Formats: sequence, structure tokens, C-alpha cells
Amino acid sequence: MTGTAGPALAQEQVRLTLDVPEASGLYDPDEGAEARFDAPRLLVQPHGGVARNVEITVDARELKDVGTLTPGHRCTGDDAVFRCRFDPRSLRYATHFSPFHLRGNDGVAPGDGGTVHLTARADNAADVRADMRMEIQPPDLTPAGAERVPGLVEANEPVELRPALANESGWPVERFALRMSAYGHHLSVDQKYRNCWYPDTEDDASDEGMAGTELAWCVFDTPLPPHTAWRTVQPMIGHLDADMPAESVRYQLLYGVRDKAAYPHRGSGPELTLERVPTGDIKESRDTWGSLIVRGTAQVDYAPVVEGSVRGKVGQTVTVRIGARNVNGGKLPGINPDRVEIVPPEGTTITGTPYTVDGDPMDNACKRPAKGSKAWRCSLGSEAFEQIDGRKGASTTVTVRVRIDDDVPGARGTARVVGKYDRTHDNDTAALATDINGRERTSPAAAIGWAAGAVVVVAGGVVLARRYLRKRRG
Repeated sequence: MTGTAGPALAQEQVRLTLDVPEASGLYDPDEGAEARFDAPRLLVQPHGGVARNVEITVDARELKDVGTLTPGHRCTGDDAVFRCRFDPRSLRYATHFSPFHLRGNDGVAPGDGGTVHLTARADNAADVRADMRMEIQPPDLTPAGAERVPGLVEANEPVELRPALANESGWPVERFALRMSAYGHHLSVDQKYRNCWYPDTEDDASDEGMAGTELAWCVFDTPLPPHTAWRTVQPMIGHLDADMPAESVRYQLLYGVRDKAAYPHRGSGPELTLERVPTGDIKESRDTWGSLIVRGTAQVDYAPVVEGSVRGKVGQTVTVRIGARNVNGGKLPGINPDRVEIVPPEGTTITGTPYTVDGDPMDNACKRPAKGSKAWRCSLGSEAFEQIDGRKGASTTVTVRVRIDDDVPGARGTARVVGKYDRTHDNDTAALATDINGRERTSPAAAIGWAAGAVVVVAGGVVLARRYLRKRRG
């Protein structure tokens, strides 16, 4: 066969990208040889087609003075140089990888580290290079544990917030950031300090899908020597919503870079500064967050709801609806911590509190009594109860199944609401009455008498039968 060659097909226009942070912390210098560190998850992604036989070389030799390195996921190599290979046929989509693990060295100091050099290549794409600076992190700063702001905040009155912290390490700290947020969406702060940045105030703080409300990001250049404690000199002025009984202001001490989208506005007033305080004044936090608990004069006034009475006959199991009502429409600062406690009337037994979720049957809305108690505890924060927070007069109940064991004249049970922010206690308890209108089973004495009579009748019948047979034989 003869013929002419056709035009050559154009090579795929494939491009690779590497998503690598410019800088990353390693580990706390106080950890030393106890430190275990995994490299950040990096992202390699093809564009414009299928990238064939992708390989990424990771040169981390500048980190050899701060730790011993071993290969990570998808990677091989030694002497701190690793090669990370992906599907040998193709890399169709973006893929994460963590190129190495590191075990720390003793004697390192904050700032020690080096630059990691990465090169990505493929059979049909140009090489891509990226660098990532990695350093030993400054020591962790400790926020103070939970502290209550003194007094109750009246409606529309300001509250003073003064976070506290400590440098408990053996290393000095030169620069750090303070991030403040509210647990819910019920507190705001004045945007006034020039070393602080603040979020947009017009953001919709009513979005219940959000985890909380960002308040401020403040940067401090105050040198913090080892084993010292500090508190802000000036307060951050907060404002609690008038219908909120409380709010938790949380704060965190960081070395990261401010998120400019989250905190776009810089304050224009004086600088927020720190003053040194005795280390004994700072109660250490058990968490990475410190917190300032703000309490208002508002409350959530609950009253129990009992729909009906224990009405039936001995031996029956009946149902009563029991729950709670929000009398004044007060709001809660977070997840509902309150509960209803139910004590059944004498002569009755609660056998269960069934409920449904999206039509699916569930076992119990309430916990059975603890040892030494008769009260069933029903959490208002559970999915068995509809949300009644913030709606005046709103109520929620669950089904309580009660077995009538005996008729005890005048027996009364109770339903009591226990509310963390309920300071009106004269309406916390309601009676659970009984109405036992007869017995379905015979009393034990009557049963014994009936049985004895039956025996006499049977015995008498036997005697008469024997006499009749004798007469016939005679």
C-alpha cells in the first residue's frame, strides 16, 4: 500500500499545579525528641487533560538539623529526599499527599528549620516548582480558664472583657495574635483598637448554621519572657443582647496570619496593650480556648406542662404528655442544658418514654432514675423535644407510658423543670394526678375464697356420685 502521511496530532495541552503553603510551622521546641509531625497535606492537580506518570520530588534536606524524616503516603526515598508517585496510568483529578513524617530533635529553638523544595513533573506536562518554608514554632501560649465577668449585665449596658494569658514555656515570645469570638450570635464588641481587626458588622449574625460569631483579631508585639502571665490593660467593650441570660466569649492565642476576608476592618483608636500580672492570678485553661462568661439579667422562665392525668384501671398501662413551656420567651446562649424531672405517683411505674424522629421509633426521651432516685430525667436539648427557645408561650411534650400497679388514694406525682437560667422558681413544679376508677383483676383474698369454694363443690360432687353408684348396685 502506498499513501501520504497525515498531519501529526497536537500534543495534549496539560498543565500541573501544586497547592503548597508558603510557610508552615513544625513543632513546639519544648517537645524536642518527643515531637511527632506530619507534613501538611499538599495538593497536585492536572488541568486541560490527563496527566500521565506524575511524580513529585520533595527535597527536605534543610530540615535534617531539626528532625529525622521518613517517607509519607504515596512517597519513597531516604536522606530527606522523597519521590511521590501517583497512578502510573494517569492522574485524572486533584489528589492530596503528605510527603514525609518528622521526629523532632532536642535542643532546637523557635525559628530553626529550612525550606522544602518541590518539583512536579509528568510525561505530557511542563515541570512545576514550589517552595515551602518550615520552622520550629514558638511555644504554645496558655489562655486563662473560664472566668465569670463580675455582676449581671443590665439590658443595653456595656460589659468589660479582659482576656488573660501566660507563657509557661522556657522560651521568650515576641509576636502573637489574639482571636476573640462569641459562642453564639448574641454579643458584639466596639471596634476601636488600632492593633485589632474586626469583621463586617452587617453580616447576618442570625444564621443558626454558623458555629459562632467572630469578634476581633488583635496582634501584639509585646515581648513575653518565659514563665510570665499577662492581661489586657484596657477592656474590650462588649454588648450583650437584652433578651440573653448569658454568653461565652472565647479567645485563642495564635501565631497564624490574619484571614483578611474574615477580619477586613482595622480599628482606628488607641492600641490594646498588655500588663504583667502574678502567675497565680491566671487559672490555666484545660483547652486551647480561654473563656469569659458574661451573665445578663434576662432569664428563661420555664413551667412544666402536664396534659391529663394517670387515668385508668389497675393493671392498665396509660399515657400522659409531659414537657415544658417557655413562659417569657427567653433565649439560651447555646445548646439547651435544661431538663424535666418526672416522679410517678405512688402505686404507678413509668415503663418508657417513646418518641419518633422523622417517623422512626426511638426508645426513650428520658433517662431512667439513677440509683436512690425516683425521677426520670428528660433533657430539653434532646431531639425528642421540639425547640422552644425564644418563643413566648411555646411548649413541647413527650409521651410518658405509666403502668397502674395499685390504687393508692390521693397519690400524686410531680413534673419539675430545672433551668440553668430560670430564676423564677414558684412555677417550676406541677402535680401529676391519678384517677383510678376500678380494678380489672380480683383481689388475692377473693381469689383464695373462690378457689376454696370450688374445691368444696368438687369434693361434694364426688361424694354424691359415689352414693348414687352404691344405690344402683344395691
